[in-house]
Amino acid sequence: MNDHQDYGLRPPHENGQRSEGPRWDETSAFNSTDASQAPDTISSDAGVPLDEELQERLKSLLDTDAVKRLRQMALLNLGEMNALKVNASFENPLDHSEFSDTYLDALRTVYVRPEGGDSFDEIYQWWKNPGSVVVLAQKPGTGRTTNACALLAELRHEFPAVRVGPLGFGGGLEFPLRRLPQAENRGYLLELPPDEEGFEIADTFGATIERLQYTLKRRSGRLVVLTTPEQWRRVGGGAPDGIKPSVGVPSPLEIARKWLGAEGPPDLPVDRWLTDDDVIALLSGQPPVEALEIVTLILDAHHASDSNLPNLEALARKRKSGGDTPFDRQVLSVIAARNNWRPQLLAWHKEPGRTSFQRNFLLACATLRGASVAHVYASTADLASVFGDGDPSLKGQQESGVIEMVDSIEAELQVDDTVTFNRPEWDDAALEYFWVDRPLSRVKFLEWLADAPLKKPKSALETLTDAERQAMAERIGSFALRWAVRHRRQEPLRQLVWRWHHTPLWPSAVELLTSACLQTASASYIHDMLLQWARTGNAAQQLATVQVCAGEFGVLHTGKALRRLRHAAGSEDLEVRRALQGAVHSLWSDPSARRILFGYVIDWCSDGGAKLVAGQEAFRALAESTHPDAPTLPALLPHGDEADFTAPVAELIVGWRALLQGTEGFERDGQTSAVVCLWLDAALSHPHIHADVLKILSTAVNLPEQAGTPGESPRDRLRAIARQWAKTAALQQSAGRIELPSAGLAHRAVYTELAQLLDDGIIETFQQTMARADSAEEHA
Repeated sequence: MNDHQDYGLRPPHENGQRSEGPRWDETSAFNSTDASQAPDTISSDAGVPLDEELQERLKSLLDTDAVKRLRQMALLNLGEMNALKVNASFENPLDHSEFSDTYLDALRTVYVRPEGGDSFDEIYQWWKNPGSVVVLAQKPGTGRTTNACALLAELRHEFPAVRVGPLGFGGGLEFPLRRLPQAENRGYLLELPPDEEGFEIADTFGATIERLQYTLKRRSGRLVVLTTPEQWRRVGGGAPDGIKPSVGVPSPLEIARKWLGAEGPPDLPVDRWLTDDDVIALLSGQPPVEALEIVTLILDAHHASDSNLPNLEALARKRKSGGDTPFDRQVLSVIAARNNWRPQLLAWHKEPGRTSFQRNFLLACATLRGASVAHVYASTADLASVFGDGDPSLKGQQESGVIEMVDSIEAELQVDDTVTFNRPEWDDAALEYFWVDRPLSRVKFLEWLADAPLKKPKSALETLTDAERQAMAERIGSFALRWAVRHRRQEPLRQLVWRWHHTPLWPSAVELLTSACLQTASASYIHDMLLQWARTGNAAQQLATVQVCAGEFGVLHTGKALRRLRHAAGSEDLEVRRALQGAVHSLWSDPSARRILFGYVIDWCSDGGAKLVAGQEAFRALAESTHPDAPTLPALLPHGDEADFTAPVAELIVGWRALLQGTEGFERDGQTSAVVCLWLDAALSHPHIHADVLKILSTAVNLPEQAGTPGESPRDRLRAIARQWAKTAALQQSAGRIELPSAGLAHRAVYTELAQLLDDGIIETFQQTMARADSAEEHA
């Protein structure tokens, strides 16, 4: 992938828990137990290796699997694992907690300091002081997220008492000071939401940094801000001098050296690989993620047995490579894989006697990696049918069997009945070859691809377990995501969403899109795609968008999530509306999002079309919420904390008006009745909001009779609910369930007061009607 970003895309973390494994500060030469004493700085020259003894000590402590998972994260997993569930040890990267020590330790070991700009160590030395803010305004593909996390990793290493983790921007266009947590000894990573058409954060961000510095210093905090040069030019006005260093790019050769040394087996000849002229040429000028792709190819080639390395004599002659050792063949394999094995795949496809069934079998094996050969064999027949290549009969011995088919595609059948390729990335290259070679078959292939994890071949004795089916879905999702992002085509992901809707794989589809929204390599394209999906009339696409916005994407990019929910609110699909209600309830937990979120809900309530139903359900979800420390007080009503959002009375009237209008099939004792009773209880228990509650409810129904549903006006509905509320309290008092003798009388008094306001509304409406009639007669 040519347009990917950082080689440490999104940092994982854990929920405030320290890892129990070894810590660098317990054994390394950089150990510092005194927070006031700075450690010895590491040379900023990326080409100077660490002391060999120290490097061995670090590697002996390192969790090699963690480094491998870190590489897979950076490469968007390359189909090796779920593009979403980064791995078992790294917690989800966005629950606003802490980065895991496993991740930070692995990053410190493989991190390569940038070259050609300000020294990383000098940046760290001034930034580590409490109250410091550093802005990394770097172009995509230069490792900005990795640089930011490396600063946090060094801070955590030098000062073990400091906790480090992400900080969400919030739902507004500005970043208020109250977004900074009250906790002390923290290091934060804040990524400014990328600009998009119709959404840009305020251009006053730079002017707020001085106040951020003051607040951070009081709380012993530090902040790293991630942005792009273009965005910073727009929002950085008024920022203090000296907070935006010039950061270079790391050497691709040193990236490969660090990662191969940390992840490779003891017998991997790292120096031999990195002094080979062909490998040096491959790495030269490559951005970090491309360097890591080459690292992956080197590791795969090293693990391949010599007897299974391909014969690449033609490539050797072209490269003028005279050697024919196993190492030479490994290098040639890496070169061929780097070029997607295009000449070799072309030669394979052109071989005399090559059949469509063999081509389809290669495609199925490449796609369904890890599935049993019986399942792949049956799926090949399905693929042939989808392509219109006939309906091959796999029963009996008319068609070639699996052993012959595996041999025909130059693969190996393992003892566990799975098919493997010994050429590095051969399966991915075969898929890419098909995509380029058969443009008119792409849609049919994507349909088959999305259906593959759902198929249950009945003729084969082997069946997929749930775990195998999930693993297949994750790999297919990874392929679909990569193709969609690389080729800027929605169809691969759209097919998954359409075909996995109402199946057990639906959570996997939502999870895939959620991760894609958070991965730097895919975020920009997927954000735009979800905005288009929110506007479409397809229920599956809208449902996926709403559920993504209700999750981690909404936590990190709240403002963007709200914009997409606003468009999805026009859906008439019941499932989408329910998901929208859940999303509103979820995003309400972020105080910074409440003002904008509530404004959208009121706009929906004011709409006369399909958005009205969404507004009714969303407003009900908010109206039934209560303050965490005051369970009898609705969250939309004032509680005395000035920092919290308080809904304007006029907008509450609009929301209640929509809710009490009801819809066809309204139930009097349903959810709306419960919400009315909650607000009446609040008016009774909290004198400071008593008058406002009654005014809001009575004004909301002060409408001409025809505004309600046929045969029942909103005013009558509200009166009936309030009357039943008062009668229930009286019955409970007489039965001894309410301890205060006056409780029933108090309920009756509230009902009486509300009834008077309702009657006053009737008189007011009557007078207004008569006045309009008189005016009409005068003008007649």
